[in-house]
Amino acid sequence: MKQLNKIVATLFTLAAFGAANAAPIDFKIGSGNQTQQIAQVESATDLETFTGRTDKVTGNLKFDPAKRTGSGKIVIDAASINTGIDLRDEHMRSPNWLDTAKFKTITFEATTVKFVKGNTYSVTGKFTMHGVTKTIKTNVEVKHLKESATTKSAGFKGDVLQVKSKFNVNLSDFGIKIPAPAKGKVSNSVTISVTVYGQSKG
Repeated sequence: MKQLNKIVATLFTLAAFGAANAAPIDFKIGSGNQTQQIAQVESATDLETFTGRTDKVTGNLKFDPAKRTGSGKIVIDAASINTGIDLRDEHMRSPNWLDTAKFKTITFEATTVKFVKGNTYSVTGKFTMHGVTKTIKTNVEVKHLKESATTKSAGFKGDVLQVKSKFNVNLSDFGIKIPAPAKGKVSNSVTISVTVYGQSKG
């Protein structure tokens, strides 16, 4: 009987330990000295193709490795997007385009996360740009790396969550009208892609 009690007690302990380790994990994006964050917006027409890029990306993510679900919010500093041409960047930040003096950030907040297969998740969320919010659905690649010597040597604290996504939006849906001089050079449909890394400590 004593042996049986020990076995039962051990099983309960293991179950409790497993439940504790199965709890959702909070990750912070852009904390500490992280410079791995990337957000890009690409416009492609028959006459011109250009890409705006920034590493000024922050946010918070929650991921449950056991249930394969999560939530979170990613925030992009709109004024920091750089296309490589100063005049174009100046125009992009102006009231005619992103109006970054008034709308300082571009955000995506996940509302529904569903596991698809492998590292792929189907995510529905609220995308906000130029003060307008639209619901979008996109596939997201998620990789959870437990804390290790490798993650530490890369400068991360705690577990690491890598998140990648790419989706298209229409500028006109967000109240951005392409001025006549830019028509043919700027596409109404632009591709937004993000690659971010969250850490569970720090």
